[in-house]
Amino acid sequence: MPNIHDVRRVPAFRDTELECNLQLRLNNGNRVWVIGDVHGHLGTLRALVHRLNLDLEDRIIILGDLIDKGPNSSGVVEFVRNNPQIIAIKGNHEEMAVQSLSGTKVELDSTWMAKGGASTWGSYIVAAKGDLHLAKLAFAQDCAWMADLPSHIVLDKWRLVHAGYHPRLDMEKQDEKTLLWIRSAFYKHKEPLDNNRTVLFGHTPTKKFGKPGLLANSSFRIMDGRPSWIGMDSCAFNSVRPCLTAFELSSGDIKWQKTLKSEYWWINTKRRESDIAEHFGLAELRKREKKAIAAKEKARRRLAMAGINSIVNPPVNFRIVKKKLRFVEEKSMSSGIHNSESVINHA
Repeated sequence: MPNIHDVRRVPAFRDTELECNLQLRLNNGNRVWVIGDVHGHLGTLRALVHRLNLDLEDRIIILGDLIDKGPNSSGVVEFVRNNPQIIAIKGNHEEMAVQSLSGTKVELDSTWMAKGGASTWGSYIVAAKGDLHLAKLAFAQDCAWMADLPSHIVLDKWRLVHAGYHPRLDMEKQDEKTLLWIRSAFYKHKEPLDNNRTVLFGHTPTKKFGKPGLLANSSFRIMDGRPSWIGMDSCAFNSVRPCLTAFELSSGDIKWQKTLKSEYWWINTKRRESDIAEHFGLAELRKREKKAIAAKEKARRRLAMAGINSIVNPPVNFRIVKKKLRFVEEKSMSSGIHNSESVINHA
């Protein structure tokens, strides 16, 4: 497989129908929230979406990097794909994953594996309960979806992109690789690249700007006084204030969601991705099996302590004695009805 940095510089892709739909919603007073890099933190993303308290016509845009590093990338993709109110643009981690799909075959890209892809692939194996065929099938379907995501979204007052724009290229002639990978050449440029629109981007954690767990704003402004750019990757796996952040385009409201403690994978480890990467998820499957067995044994002990035997004993042995039955006739003095009662001799 070719290295991701050798991929041909294809033109950046825009979905104009989607852009018109989003702009119409803004014009009608609906809310459009923007969220930075999620990186496989499904529980934290779900908690943030819940806190946004969306109305039916509200929308969420995620600035790429749904996958890699965190504990449940396959779950994040499934959650986003199945939620009609959430829109995603492509990040560099999605692009690396797509390089693993060649026709109908899945050949894991070595560059992607070195940059957090092992945790994503492991999450697909865990979701498939160890069935590699089902894991590859689900991964291939999701890669086809990721390949078709827009490179950026352009609205009347906003540009939404994963990494940024190159200052020496025309804004309408940018290539996809630049929009997914650029860093300092974009945010260190000291003039606005679009005098009418603020650029919202992820990719570069805001701790690089001295704002861990917060949003970062450019020091220079566009014509209406807003920042030239706003950095959105508050980073779900920071050592300081790990969180996901949502920014609402119309009001400028900001919502923070601390990373759930259950997703603190980076504590006491030198790994650059979650433990689900170990043996591509097989170690996680073994761990879950052990937990299930331990939970079952704990439940059995509690039942025993309560005097309830959770094990059903077999019936007591008995044998049938073939013997003539003796009939006893009784006469009811009050009614005069005669009854016959059989007597069975038990062994």
